[in-house]
Amino acid sequence: MATTNNLERSQKYLGVIMELFNKGSLTARLDSQSAQFDHSDAKTIKVLSVSTTGLGNYEKDVGYPQGAITTSWTPFELAIDRGAKFLLDRIDDDEVLGLTIGRAAQEFTDFNMIPELDAFRFAKYYTGAGKQVSETLHSENILQAFDTAAVHLNSLDVPDASRILYVNQNLELAVRSALSRVYANEGVINTKITSYNGMEIVYVPSKRFQSLIELNTGENDQWGYKADANSRNINFILMYTRSVIQAAKTAKGKFVSADDNPNVDSHTFAFRIFHDAYVIEKLKDGVYASIETPATSVTPS
Repeated sequence: MATTNNLERSQKYLGVIMELFNKGSLTARLDSQSAQFDHSDAKTIKVLSVSTTGLGNYEKDVGYPQGAITTSWTPFELAIDRGAKFLLDRIDDDEVLGLTIGRAAQEFTDFNMIPELDAFRFAKYYTGAGKQVSETLHSENILQAFDTAAVHLNSLDVPDASRILYVNQNLELAVRSALSRVYANEGVINTKITSYNGMEIVYVPSKRFQSLIELNTGENDQWGYKADANSRNINFILMYTRSVIQAAKTAKGKFVSADDNPNVDSHTFAFRIFHDAYVIEKLKDGVYASIETPATSVTPS
């Protein structure tokens, strides 16, 4: 039987993985703060929606007109159910075992879990965007493209605050080249551009920034995710952060020591996560997505 110590160890490493994910993910900041998990259904979250009436006339003899606040909890299903099981050869020293699993947790999170969840979410942002454009961007037109996106959101009365500009890392040099910079008398030069006209810029590795992705099943040694055959590179996504709902929930991790493992002389650690992301239909105008124009093939004459 699994000991209490093993159960505690399981939760410890599960917590490490989620802590690493929250620190390293490019999208974790958008996880719904107003969401509650439905304890009767492990895959369902309830998201708080609040609306109010507007302004009315103040009458001297009557006072304030009576407004109303309406609240509701909307259920969303976390449709993505992913997991992995790892075997570790028996190690007698608990300290060494802890270091091994800790290192494995770091590798798993940095190179597998973070890229996959980010890629899944970016593809969902693109699919649900209120405005999608196809264009080829370079240093001569990239700032104009950013401005066009911002003006589009402004024209639809999307709040100016709380916007993030996710940009394909392949376009970082184009952004730098587009902005003339002066470094006179500077002891340290830093060409990293982290904001534009008040919008925070977050650069995204191109592999994660795809319009369509496929999640591999883990069968035949095919793990993680890949770009769909019809996917195109996303150039950038300008997003009002409240336009999306997303959440991730981990199932209770499992740790079985080699002493309790009847099949192999190895420790077993299993990790499972439910997650999903949605662009809110009534707030989809707060998401503007630009994708790469496909190369035009030329038929030889």
